[in-house]
Amino acid sequence: MRALQIATFGDPAEVVELVEIPEPDAPRASEVLVALEYAPINPSALLLIRGIYGVRPALPTGVGNEGVGRILAVGDEVNHLHVGDRVLIPLTRPSWRERMVLPSAELFPLPSGTDPQQLAMLHINPPTAALLLSEYVDLKPGDWVIQDAGNSGVGRSVIAFARDRGLHIASLVRRQEVVDDVLAAGSDVVLVDGPELPARVAAATGHATIPLALDGVGGEAMMSLSGCLSRGGTLVFYAFMSEKPGVANPADIIFRQVTTRGFWLETPEVRTSPKIQAAIQTGARLITEGKLHVPVAATYSLDAAKEALTHAERGGKVLFKCS
Repeated sequence: MRALQIATFGDPAEVVELVEIPEPDAPRASEVLVALEYAPINPSALLLIRGIYGVRPALPTGVGNEGVGRILAVGDEVNHLHVGDRVLIPLTRPSWRERMVLPSAELFPLPSGTDPQQLAMLHINPPTAALLLSEYVDLKPGDWVIQDAGNSGVGRSVIAFARDRGLHIASLVRRQEVVDDVLAAGSDVVLVDGPELPARVAAATGHATIPLALDGVGGEAMMSLSGCLSRGGTLVFYAFMSEKPGVANPADIIFRQVTTRGFWLETPEVRTSPKIQAAIQTGARLITEGKLHVPVAATYSLDAAKEALTHAERGGKVLFKCS
């Protein structure tokens, strides 16, 4: 059976290798055998491969951190799942491979007839978006939230979850050519980050109170967002796609009492929260209803890993087609 793994940390396009590993055993009584269909290349997986993520697994190790697959066989004691059901791959399992055996207790059947490529991206970005919107500020329908990386997978999930809760969302992007696309995704306001941003955001939102900002970029994006917050607002970091330290404006922190927090989906208290499962199910509904869609730039087979990883680092959502 084919799988992707690393034996050293470094440039993903150079250190990820296609290897042959043993076929998984037949599923035991409470297990299922799953054939992977699609598995995304996420920024968090790239950071792990580079050795700069929050965890450093023992090497060699399989890679990939979410995906979707079809059940090929079920154990004798499994009653809630059947052959042919589509299920998510748990975050603890390396997903860039062809097949794996999983405990059935961690799984549930996904909606039939829903795009499997979209479902493959359901386990990280939608729960991240849901918890960013619920855990830091007590938001009410009609409240405003501002985010950067509005065209990203998390950004689009934030838009979908915000609209589902009756919230208003202002999204920042880096390129003018994606503004209309992010507006079509449901963001109330979309602006290109740059000079005089707080004034432009205030004008575009009707000088609305903005209590929450979500930063997935880091670097100077932190200062852009904090300047748009209302007094006493909260800025939450969930990623640092720029791979640069956040730049703070002391005036925002001292005089306007802006606070900063950090979110990581893999902390034990977050990973075990029942809110994760609820967010996944809501995300599946939003995908099925056509309210959450992340454009896929390309799909690659496992034996084209170098090309796939190079493409992912250039930008755009890239998925492995595992079988």
